[in-house]
Amino acid sequence: MIPAQIRSTAARARRGVVFAFALAACALAACSSDPSSTLGSDDDLIASRPGVISQDTLAVFADTVLSYNSVIGFGPMDLGIVSGYERAMVLQFPFTIGRQDEVVQAVLRLTPEEIDGSIPARFYQLTFPYEAGDSIPALDTLSVIPDPVTGAATRHLKVVPREYKLPPSLVEGWLRRTTDRNAIAVVYADPDTTAIATFFSGEADSSGNRPLIRVSFLNGDQQTYKIGADANFIRPTTSNANLTISDGFVRRVYFRIPIDQLPERSAVQNARVRLYLVPGSTLGSDPNLVVYVPTSADPASTDFLSGQNVTTVTYLPSSDYIEFAMTNAIALILNGTLEDTGVVIRYDAENSSLRQVQFYGSNAPANLRPRIFITSSTPADYHPPVTP
Repeated sequence: MIPAQIRSTAARARRGVVFAFALAACALAACSSDPSSTLGSDDDLIASRPGVISQDTLAVFADTVLSYNSVIGFGPMDLGIVSGYERAMVLQFPFTIGRQDEVVQAVLRLTPEEIDGSIPARFYQLTFPYEAGDSIPALDTLSVIPDPVTGAATRHLKVVPREYKLPPSLVEGWLRRTTDRNAIAVVYADPDTTAIATFFSGEADSSGNRPLIRVSFLNGDQQTYKIGADANFIRPTTSNANLTISDGFVRRVYFRIPIDQLPERSAVQNARVRLYLVPGSTLGSDPNLVVYVPTSADPASTDFLSGQNVTTVTYLPSSDYIEFAMTNAIALILNGTLEDTGVVIRYDAENSSLRQVQFYGSNAPANLRPRIFITSSTPADYHPPVTP
């Protein structure tokens, strides 16, 4: 059951005032084997009846997936499509040394780290420059950069040769500042075929493997322009209705807990959330997740991106479900210390590698939906003895 509305923080605070007292009363009452009475036993609170202990299974609500326009900005770069994700490379050359000389030839050097034969790709001019740390919503392109000799739009990247010709007029425009020095996108050119290759980035140990543009001028001079910034642009090729947490293309899961479905003035002794894994949905390594209560309940706010840490949890691809404790967090919400803004789950060390795990959401069959198990108790009922 999902409540029509959430009660105010003040109402929760009134309920939370009795948290410590009720918990102590229940602990003492649980130690006695004597029946309750108005006088109490040796171990019970004098003239009291213990509170009622409840064990509830509640459904989370408002569960959703939030996506962020992130890229991986360090390490080798992948190109291709595999496991439901497309990878492209974004390259930014600063051309800090401008020249007015006529360009007769320009080549882009890309060195594969791992490739099977060759991989088809197209070079595009982007509508924006890229700087390290930028997010990229989409690869908005001005136009394809063709081979100036053959006129072909599609290149075939391989180990040898590793230099690909660029139109001299384009590079000349970059150097003379008559053309915007935007980034270049290298995009996989066969979306119907699964393939992947890995290329060295500007962080390669050997400078001979890093991307560069080599320019030859009419006067016989040559100039080499080193990569300024690069990134691996990763996006899913399909969508699904599951609760997907991913990295490379960052997605976080958000949901709410129906706090107001707990009995009035209840003390939560134990609370844990269970999420069921979608079989075969995991990708990558480092399966470490972070759970937090966001500072703001507004996903559009920067305060939503961080908050009160709750716990960390690790999953196994073969597991049926994961569980994590929420006892302390709910106690803080009940006593008014922590605002009830929902719960977020994300990967730790985001923007570091392609990772994914999917959980069933509220639209799944009843036995697979996210749920929270709560053990709570009402306060002890105190009746002082009557003085004769």
